Amino acid sequence: MSSETKDFECHCTDSINLGTRKPIGKIKVVILSLRRIITLSDNTIQVLNSDNLQFISNIKLKNIITFAVSNKFTQGASIDMCVSTKRNKLQIYRLDRTNINLIHEISIQDPLISIGMDECGILACSKTTYFTYRPTMNNDRRSTGSLQTIFTSHDPSIIACFTNIKPGEYLLNGPNIGITTTLEGTSQRTPMMFISQPNDFIYSQPYLLVLVKDYIHIYSYLDDQLKQEIPLKNCQTLINISEENRNNILTNTRDSIYLLESLSIKEQIDQLLNTYRLQEALTLAENTCPSIEKHSTDLLILSTKKRIGLIEFNAMNVIRALYLFDDINLDFHEIMLQIPNFLPLYSPWPDLDENTKSQYILWLNAFCDYMTKRSEEFSCQSDYYPSLLKAYLIIKSRETIIEFLEKYASYISIDFYHLLFHIKLYHGAAILYSAHDKHEQTIDIWKKIVLNEYSNDDTFPGIWIIAQYILERNLDRSFEFSVAKWLLEQNEEELAIKIFITKYQNESNHDPFNSNKVTNLLKSYPIALRNYLEEAVFKLMIETDEIHTMLVNIYLDEVLSETSDDNEQTRIKLQKFLVKSNSYRIQAVLNRINQTKQFKRELALLYGKLNDFEQAFQILVNELEDYQYAENYCVALSHDKSNDDRKIVAHALFNVFLASLDKHPNEITEAVHHLLCNNEIEFDFIEILKRLPSQWSILSLKDILLRAMRTYSYIERSTKLKIALNRIQNEKLNIKLTKLKCSNVIINEYRRCKHCLQQFYETSCIVYQDGSQVHVHCAKQLN
Repeated sequence: MSSETKDFECHCTDSINLGTRKPIGKIKVVILSLRRIITLSDNTIQVLNSDNLQFISNIKLKNIITFAVSNKFTQGASIDMCVSTKRNKLQIYRLDRTNINLIHEISIQDPLISIGMDECGILACSKTTYFTYRPTMNNDRRSTGSLQTIFTSHDPSIIACFTNIKPGEYLLNGPNIGITTTLEGTSQRTPMMFISQPNDFIYSQPYLLVLVKDYIHIYSYLDDQLKQEIPLKNCQTLINISEENRNNILTNTRDSIYLLESLSIKEQIDQLLNTYRLQEALTLAENTCPSIEKHSTDLLILSTKKRIGLIEFNAMNVIRALYLFDDINLDFHEIMLQIPNFLPLYSPWPDLDENTKSQYILWLNAFCDYMTKRSEEFSCQSDYYPSLLKAYLIIKSRETIIEFLEKYASYISIDFYHLLFHIKLYHGAAILYSAHDKHEQTIDIWKKIVLNEYSNDDTFPGIWIIAQYILERNLDRSFEFSVAKWLLEQNEEELAIKIFITKYQNESNHDPFNSNKVTNLLKSYPIALRNYLEEAVFKLMIETDEIHTMLVNIYLDEVLSETSDDNEQTRIKLQKFLVKSNSYRIQAVLNRINQTKQFKRELALLYGKLNDFEQAFQILVNELEDYQYAENYCVALSHDKSNDDRKIVAHALFNVFLASLDKHPNEITEAVHHLLCNNEIEFDFIEILKRLPSQWSILSLKDILLRAMRTYSYIERSTKLKIALNRIQNEKLNIKLTKLKCSNVIINEYRRCKHCLQQFYETSCIVYQDGSQVHVHCAKQLN
């Protein structure tokens, strides 16, 4: 309530003499559609027109102690009024513009000193007893029931009084308590305790103004607590004057009239919040909206909850704050404003001591919980992920920040890199650059981490990530080559080779990854060079003679090296490569091998590549006496050759075996049997059988003869089948040709060749299956 003193002026605009001996004891103004003034003076009720203060004729009630007017208008611009008479009667009248009619009348034992009336019924009191009455619809106005006694005070010092709380609910004066009751005499509310015994009180939502000796006490009806005490001696009456959004109270003493102006609800809430009476403020705001369903949309309630939430948040009561934020769907920017140094987002956090940091951790954890809970709603905003990142810089581990950046760095502006640099999270800055396609900057940061120019970043996974980054993307090829070269300089040969192989496209001189450029670069790294050449030959299938010859020479160098521990394995790889490859310079390799007698087997393989089969098999059979290897090499040489060439290779080995038969008859005989029974090798068995030693028994030749018969039988059957198929194909073609000859083909000057688009001048043409026609010479050129 406002205690400010103001001066008022009073001007008389109109007046009338009521014609009574006593002053007016009670007056009620009924505006709205009725526009009447009801006065009680000298126990007489008179009704005046509020527009001109003229009496309404034939409306006068006598012997009246007090009266009350209902707040509910009935049909036809009329209103109900209840009066208490000296004859111990309680009468209910209906007042309209011109008449007043008695509706109900009830006999009472004691005269009533106060009456209250609303749309639910009537509450009245004598000096010691409180009564209620609910009017019923009955044609007999004098037999409508009796008053119900709901409370009796046996202490004569207690002044009987009451006030209306809401329709059908009243507060009665008891011994230092206020008793809430309905018209049925029931209540679910605990009594309201008073500090001093009231002489009178009046309800002005949500406060109860209590008149006591020399004071006016103001209680909150929401929590029953005394909120204000106004000193005012000899105060006699309290009258409620309703205005928009506030209730003012008119009171008087013996010689003064006072107007108690209530603060607006917003001002009251402000005061409560400023004194940290948060629950009272919320209860007051909610009390202004009687419909619970509308609490979620009422602006005053929402603003109050927001302010309470922010106050609780700043007071470190984050659980309560988050509950309120979630309840009102608070935008996360409002929370950011409450956290010091959070904004601007791209500015780094200051250095924090332990106490301050613990506060920040509490705030930021709550902030992140709120953001995560409402991520579906907030994530569409551009600063959602940047806000989380800045919060994570304090509350999360470095590994967690890296995981967050790997997922969401593309949603964060590149300007945030210096926040990551500030906490020496260089790998995180590289991830941020990568998400914005700043590939050179990304690689540059990782290089500096490897070179210890950026130190103390334990989140960097290792140098392998640089190679992986290049392998997973298609960047500028010169840049990719430079990265692979740098990895090579860091002795990461395996990673560099992987890039060289994966990024290879062709042998163009303009491609930095062509084999010549790579091999020139790798000459200072022999192991890397060998690994690259093996990958280039066996994986990329590069068939250049330079690459293949270089790989052969490397194998030879390793075999000749006395320090190598796996010479035998390398030599096996060399021999296999000499057999498989057809791209190395045979003569150059042969010249080098001839410089030593260590490579007889390799020499034989090279003679075979030169088609000098006799010489090759002479070395394998006579010098090395490795008959099985000779047979296997025969199979290898026969690969991808025609039948005639395969027979030449096989007969060459057969001849060598026969020539060496006298040296090792048993071993050679067994080798010849095995050779002739090998189904992978082609022979002219008629020629072979003629040259077999005559001393060999028929029994020993059983398997050879069986294979020879099967071979010739197969050849004969396949030849017959081929002839039959050719015959059928020819018959089909002859039938088709006959049909084509029988069909009419019109050629005129409008016809054009399908290929050259020229006219036909010859008497013959070619007709395709789709009916199109071409010149004979055009068809020959195309075929």
